[in-house]
Amino acid sequence: MLNSFDYGIIIVYFISMMVVGIISVKFAKTREDYLVAGRRLSFPMFFGCMAALVVGGGTTLGTTKLGYKYGISGIWLAGSLGVGLIIMGFLLSSKVSKMKVLSINEVIGDNYGPYSRMFSSVLTFIYTTMLGVVQVIAIGAILSVIMGWNAKQSMLIGGGIVIFYTFVGGMWSVSMTDIIQFVIKTLGVLLLAPIFAVGNVGGWANVVSHVPKAYFSITNIGMDGIVMYVLMYVPGIIIGQDIWQRVFTAKNDKVAKKGTILAGVYSILYGLAAVILGMCVFVTNPALSNPQDAFVKGILSFLPMGIKGFVLAAAMAATMSVASGAVMASSTILFNDFYLPFFKTKSNVKRDIWVNRGFALLIGVVVMIFAFLIQDVLVALDMAYAYLSGCVFVPVLATFVLKRFSPRAGLASLAVSSVLVTGMFFKYGISSNYPIIYGILSGLIVYTVVNIIDKKKVISAVE
Repeated sequence: MLNSFDYGIIIVYFISMMVVGIISVKFAKTREDYLVAGRRLSFPMFFGCMAALVVGGGTTLGTTKLGYKYGISGIWLAGSLGVGLIIMGFLLSSKVSKMKVLSINEVIGDNYGPYSRMFSSVLTFIYTTMLGVVQVIAIGAILSVIMGWNAKQSMLIGGGIVIFYTFVGGMWSVSMTDIIQFVIKTLGVLLLAPIFAVGNVGGWANVVSHVPKAYFSITNIGMDGIVMYVLMYVPGIIIGQDIWQRVFTAKNDKVAKKGTILAGVYSILYGLAAVILGMCVFVTNPALSNPQDAFVKGILSFLPMGIKGFVLAAAMAATMSVASGAVMASSTILFNDFYLPFFKTKSNVKRDIWVNRGFALLIGVVVMIFAFLIQDVLVALDMAYAYLSGCVFVPVLATFVLKRFSPRAGLASLAVSSVLVTGMFFKYGISSNYPIIYGILSGLIVYTVVNIIDKKKVISAVE
């Protein structure tokens, strides 16, 4: 259990996040300050923020759960996120950082027209909102165990703090809190948790002798699981609004490229640490009623007093950094892709910032409601990435690969794949591989056919 010092660390962490959020208000003077931190983050801050964004509560709890159930093969979740970032860094980040846009849907609109932008906006909004839901669920899972509250109370308190500091300071608040969270989660989850866990179960040799041999096979999770994680997370990361919005904050394309690639490497190492923790929990408790509790159980079992509070704060940092990024991404889509196109009024700095704050608050409420209803990290994560990767990936990637294409191809691809993904959800369930597989294949086929048939081509707006 925790002592008063551990609880003190967690409380101080929560208070610090709110204080930093309030302080950051003075930096949010313009729309671009609020949404993309003025596009002026240097490498150290950009790298820390990107790493904090991609490795969240879903990754922390989900990868530990997979490590508990499958061993080393559980790395496919965090590993796919990392590979997606590395590919993003090498192929797209430099071009993305040069774009003076606020959302990925602007790129869709510039290339495929306003109807495609609306379609894409709905799909990316589902993704970013569900990503926020994942983190609030994770916050609730952690707080409910350590504080003894029920899940909904825990989600309400932890999620409420995230909504508060995101609401008041926007992307500057998210960036400043992300740096703090990056340091805490690196020390707590990446370094201290696996070191103490392995030590407390008698060393790595003891882990090897007490887990099934299959736990050391990279394919133990099964080919279905591997395909699902690769198809969901690699393309999902490459075209995620939350990732693009963070890339927009870099001060130049070199910072964006280097920081994104290294954040991908960080994600893989972080996932390995979580997998090791899950395997250690299996050694001491191979019959957990809910494997999603493996992370918190491991921290409470393996870490000494004082360190427990720090590492649990690190887990909270992981969830809160991604939650705030997801709320920002969702509110940006509402403002940039729905509000501005329909309410074409003259720019007013104060009004724009308050409209964005209103959207951030609205998103926070919606995220909280869905978190109460779903209460399963991996289910929400699957839904978020299925719509993004299954529907939006093909037309976005085409704008970077092709020099000329048919605008109708993008719209048709988005429409058909989104209908098919939704249908597959109803037929096979949210956790099935079929929605994303059929989504990508149908989108690719429809895009290719329409692009060949339609003679009216446009030049890609991507430089």
